[in-house]
Amino acid sequence: MASLDILPTEILLKIAQFLGGAYLRGRVDRILLFREWYSVTQSVVWENTSLSMAKFEGLLTAPNYIQAFIRSRVKQLSISGSCSIPLESVQRTDDHHTIQSYSSNTLYKAKLRAQSNARSTKLCNAFALFSDSLSQMSKLKTFHLELFSGLAHYTETDNIWTPILRNLVASLPRTITNLTIDKFGQTSKYVAKENNPHAICAVLRQDLLPALQNLRLRSHCICPELFDINRIGIHSKLETMVLALNANDPLLEIVHHTRCCTEPQQPSQRLHLQVLRSARKAVPVCFPKLRTLRVLRFDLQELKFYSCDVVSGQKIGVPDGVKWDNLYRDPASEEPVEQLSDGEVHLGDGEIEDWDGEGAELGGVEMLPETIPSINIHDYA
Repeated sequence: MASLDILPTEILLKIAQFLGGAYLRGRVDRILLFREWYSVTQSVVWENTSLSMAKFEGLLTAPNYIQAFIRSRVKQLSISGSCSIPLESVQRTDDHHTIQSYSSNTLYKAKLRAQSNARSTKLCNAFALFSDSLSQMSKLKTFHLELFSGLAHYTETDNIWTPILRNLVASLPRTITNLTIDKFGQTSKYVAKENNPHAICAVLRQDLLPALQNLRLRSHCICPELFDINRIGIHSKLETMVLALNANDPLLEIVHHTRCCTEPQQPSQRLHLQVLRSARKAVPVCFPKLRTLRVLRFDLQELKFYSCDVVSGQKIGVPDGVKWDNLYRDPASEEPVEQLSDGEVHLGDGEIEDWDGEGAELGGVEMLPETIPSINIHDYA
């Protein structure tokens, strides 16, 4: 077999990029054939990396030189998984009604709560350690974090996640252009003022919005200060933004509601009203290139999800099966689209908000960029 090492590095790099990181990672035997070829492929293998929660924890226990090697090459990073103990780990059964009956048992709840607290604490420590190394990812352009709970009840550690996420967002390198934070689940209405975790929106507003092109945020803690005109300045790069104020959990058949960072006891309907009002004022002043700013919420009367686009002024019914952060509109199956009038914004629950006509008009709704391709990595755990 002729050696690939006779080819120029530029040609080898183009071959590796054509094959893609997922293919090369799955065929390690093809990577190890020739020295120069191996050297070139390493930059491609780790450019787009997707980690399950188990592999994420395993990576943090890998030797330092391996972690440093990956951090120096990754451009698109996705981390996703559960941050709680699955129901099956406590009581194995496929009968949903049996699970519900066990859930009413005090002993069952206590055991589940203890295990969930331990799991959340362990993962919070892992993400705190991970945040310390984020500054070394000098090539990172896209970061996608998806954490889900899967529990129907609130646990004490749920509120720990907000300062952990705040620290993580604050630690992201300023090379980031695409950011998705998806952390939803149960949380308490009552937050001590001295420990108020209001700062995810503040960190985004001050540190990351100037560099971002696309932002998607679904969190149990959001506030209108994300659009504070007096503080955010002009961000000429931001093109798309999606904020989800509710999340559906089909397994538990419940809908989680976002709380306002500064007023956690405030109803989610009022938060939606305030976010729309603040966003409507900020768009023409602070976001000159913004094509789409969608605010998603659950209509309590119609029992379905709607998306209100502040830029186009349209209210769109979100079809079943469409991901909250990638609202693809299939003309054959899309929900009816309601064009909001110049004088009002319909909130979907009987509330009407005055519309002052600010903001650019677009002829349609833009598609969001496609999701990051996934590859598997070795589990070092």
